[in-house]
Amino acid sequence: MGRVALVTGASRGLGAAMAKALADAGASVILWAKHLERLKRVERAIRAVGRPALSQRVDVTDRRAVRRAVTAALRRFHRIDILVNNAGIWDGDPFVRLAPATWARVLETDLTSLVSVSQAVVPSMMRRRDGTVINISSTSGLLVHPEGAAYGAAKAAVIHLTRIMAVELGPSGIRVNAIAPGTFRTDMTADVFADRAWISRRRRRIPLRRFGEPDDLDGLVVFLASRASDYLTGQTLVIDGGASLVS
Repeated sequence: MGRVALVTGASRGLGAAMAKALADAGASVILWAKHLERLKRVERAIRAVGRPALSQRVDVTDRRAVRRAVTAALRRFHRIDILVNNAGIWDGDPFVRLAPATWARVLETDLTSLVSVSQAVVPSMMRRRDGTVINISSTSGLLVHPEGAAYGAAKAAVIHLTRIMAVELGPSGIRVNAIAPGTFRTDMTADVFADRAWISRRRRRIPLRRFGEPDDLDGLVVFLASRASDYLTGQTLVIDGGASLVS
């Protein structure tokens, strides 16, 4: 691949898995998260396969910090070819009890930060007339999952924003697509996976009869980041073991 990728929310879970997959495919990887120690573990794993990596402690909701980090990354690698907007948090509040602070926090992290990070990175792609942006949405943005109003609303907005970005940035040679994972085992979903009854019910609704694991995203993110998907833009690719077909 020989390209440079920036992955937000890269310290664990899906973000760490996607960062490692891109490195395995030959990319140099810039890793962003708020927890530097966890990032360093991912960085060491990437360096172990012979690829350059840079860990940056960045709060994606801080616009100034985002701009500073992008400037530093460009100084180091001279370009960013691939942007994976993965950083996100989840809420489990019923709509009638959804606090304004929770709504604001989830939307700021899961949606607004995607805008500010993309606005910081995309101009350098436009100058080179080349680049790909991969926005991480969720099947919660396509289907109604109760007790997650802020998260679902944010992820639905990510899907539509992906389409708008694809139309506006396409003439500059930039492709923009989204990935909508279903139920994956990650640190963020640890609480729901502690409920054995829920696990049993949910698994029966997945045609492949298993939950997603972080490395199930490897092939898809590498495909979207590579030249193999050069004519694909504005699309949301669902990866959920078929669950959305029967939900």
